[in-house]
Amino acid sequence: MQKASPLPDAAASGRNSSGWLTGVMRSREMSVLAVLGMLGLYMVWSPARQTFYSARNIQNVLLNTSLLGIFSIGETVVIITAGIDLSLGSLIGFSGMVLAGTVTLLDQRLYTLAAVLLGIVATAALALVLGWIHTNLIHKLRLPAFVVTLVSLLVLRSQALVMNHHQQIVLDPVKYPLFNWLANGNIGRHFPIPTVVLILVAVVTHTVLTRTRMGRYLYSVGSNEQATELSGVNVFRVKLFAYTCSALLGCLAGILYAGYGGQGDPQAGLSYELNAVAAAVVGGANLFGGQGSVLGTVLGATLLYTILSAINLLLTQPSLWEGTVVGGVLLFAVLTTAIRERRAAR
Repeated sequence: MQKASPLPDAAASGRNSSGWLTGVMRSREMSVLAVLGMLGLYMVWSPARQTFYSARNIQNVLLNTSLLGIFSIGETVVIITAGIDLSLGSLIGFSGMVLAGTVTLLDQRLYTLAAVLLGIVATAALALVLGWIHTNLIHKLRLPAFVVTLVSLLVLRSQALVMNHHQQIVLDPVKYPLFNWLANGNIGRHFPIPTVVLILVAVVTHTVLTRTRMGRYLYSVGSNEQATELSGVNVFRVKLFAYTCSALLGCLAGILYAGYGGQGDPQAGLSYELNAVAAAVVGGANLFGGQGSVLGTVLGATLLYTILSAINLLLTQPSLWEGTVVGGVLLFAVLTTAIRERRAAR
């Protein structure tokens, strides 16, 4: 008996998001570009225009957008499968502490290079274990992804605080130049290394989503998990790939944030999981699964941080408004998605 294709909607999703030019022409991504353009024009006439368009501020926007974009891409992969990963913010803080703690501990017994490499390996191993735990609890025990990753958010943040009694672990940029270079280095004068890392992550993930069987399965699981499983696809492996990818990119962001600040900080990444969800949804990912693209997420992260940069220059106490801005952008993106889907259903 011939098996039914598990990709009725996934194939369409792959075709719709294949190719950077095709991705740009999608309506959601075009609307994000339009909003970015309007924001840029508004800032031309604002009192803060010189500061906003200065080379230093543009470099800062690139850097912070890149850091946000890296783990937001991981969130997007999970959302495509109709899941969610709320642990990313705490994972950034915890992985930075694991990295700094491992490196400084082993550096007393090994060569510095060996300590650095083992610290990176330990952080990557953390991601693999966390992705495996999430997948088993969500797929095999049928627990809601929201609850499972919310528990991880709480546990990881708690353990990050416990590790060094609420204190940071210093990563001396002179002694460990690799981390400082990765997070604070530039190509030329103003092009941050994290932006290069984001481009590499984006290209690889985009290729996986649009050119591989695993990518088609990710969209298929998000569109109709039961039909995909009946078609013979190993759904556990697909979800394992999604949650491990999210955890790996979260740990990569944790390494970069640790290098950026020159320390493992147990408070790093606080509430960043909401920024990742906002960037993904603004870029066209559907919280019910089956939709999303890397390009859309990168554009969503760019829009989100550009708005935050603008209010930082225009308001006297911008930190008080950050949650309002992120929440408002996320609500607007969800509302527009719901309206568009209702119109399409008519």
